[in-house]
Amino acid sequence: MRSVSRPRPVTRGLVVVLGLLILALAPACTVERVLRPDLPASDGTLTVARQVSQVFVAPGDGLNRLSIGIVPPNPSSQTPLSTVTGGATVELRYAPQFDPGYPDGDFHTWPADQQWLGELTGSRSVGESFISDYPNLNGITLRVATFGADLSPGVGQLRSGTAAPVLQLPVDGPLLEDLPGGSSVRVDGSAEGYAHVVLDDGTIGYVQLSRFATLPKPTRVNDHDVVLTLYRDGDPTPIRTVTINARDMHDNSHVTFEFASIPDSLGAAYRFTLASSGSVQGNAVTFRYSPTDDYADGTRFEDGKPALGDLIFRPSYADGAALYRGSLDSYVLSGQTNALEGTFHPLANTAGRALEVVVKPGDRPLDVEWSTSRPPGDQPLMLAGDPGASRGGLVLNVGFRDDLPLGSIAGDSLHRVGGTARRDPLFFSLYGLLIAAAAAWFVVSLGRGLRRGR
Repeated sequence: MRSVSRPRPVTRGLVVVLGLLILALAPACTVERVLRPDLPASDGTLTVARQVSQVFVAPGDGLNRLSIGIVPPNPSSQTPLSTVTGGATVELRYAPQFDPGYPDGDFHTWPADQQWLGELTGSRSVGESFISDYPNLNGITLRVATFGADLSPGVGQLRSGTAAPVLQLPVDGPLLEDLPGGSSVRVDGSAEGYAHVVLDDGTIGYVQLSRFATLPKPTRVNDHDVVLTLYRDGDPTPIRTVTINARDMHDNSHVTFEFASIPDSLGAAYRFTLASSGSVQGNAVTFRYSPTDDYADGTRFEDGKPALGDLIFRPSYADGAALYRGSLDSYVLSGQTNALEGTFHPLANTAGRALEVVVKPGDRPLDVEWSTSRPPGDQPLMLAGDPGASRGGLVLNVGFRDDLPLGSIAGDSLHRVGGTARRDPLFFSLYGLLIAAAAAWFVVSLGRGLRRGR
């Protein structure tokens, strides 16, 4: 009985290397995936008169399918689908203001583990590097404190005339009540350009500073310029410079340093610095930061040197063209899900980014379905003209067609082998010679076998 010879280690190594080289030259493998396994169950319907939108975070590139839950026509009536869609359109857009990857999270949340940097005075500068995940970068938003430069605790008097709304939260909070014009109210601080008020019954709310005729004298006055300078990371030449005087900043607020938009900012690395050379102790502002490194794609700087933690910031972006625009009249109604389904050319540069689906009715209102289940990103649907709409999510799903290059797998493997080789060059030099000898032996043996088979 003839024994079966087993491949030697060197031969096995040769086979592996040759296999990796073949993979490196192989075409891409297409991988199909969806935002979530199934279309969520409907918990109700919404009538859209102007537009409805839903934000989600895309798990990959190659987005090419969209499903939207609608109220379908009655099959027994033989009503055509076009009478339901009525010329409605759908768009997909970037939604960077909802991107969860930047340090500035929920607008109204001020985590206790974050801190203030201390007054920005003299020659001191602070900064941060970051990756722009979207095109049309046009500003940097930070959180600022002015040490009571809006007002001090006391009593303020509202302007006479129209009533002043009292909101539960500044800017976009629910309405609590309206205070009569000219009335007095207790104030004990400010945030986002709103006075923090305490009503007679103890209710706490916020009223715009501009609604007051008089306010208690501020704790201090800040009147020096704060300068933000933007660089491409690694390049010492400034590309944008923005100056805001400290008197125009509000206490415990967001401030945006806005500049001319940069169309090609998608995927680019930047660095910005903040300085206020004229400021002194008692006449300066401060910015918020996290003492831990929460933002993996950037580094905080203190006087030009890397420092621990990250500034609490968010890049802002000018509106750009829609990534996709289509007509719901061209979509197909699925009998299984009662959803409109459409396909289009795969979209690049969507992986890990916040996107927004915007549905606009045509010649008549459109009834869509909503669910208590929100898509990845956990943002509620937004119904234009109805801020009190359901806080659930639009019934939708999206599909992706990813091209996974097999060559990248091989390349990563070869890269790891190369890294090991750099750490132990003598061993891998000898091992390389053995592989070359094995390859020569393989070729010679193959030639002998071919000659014997003649």
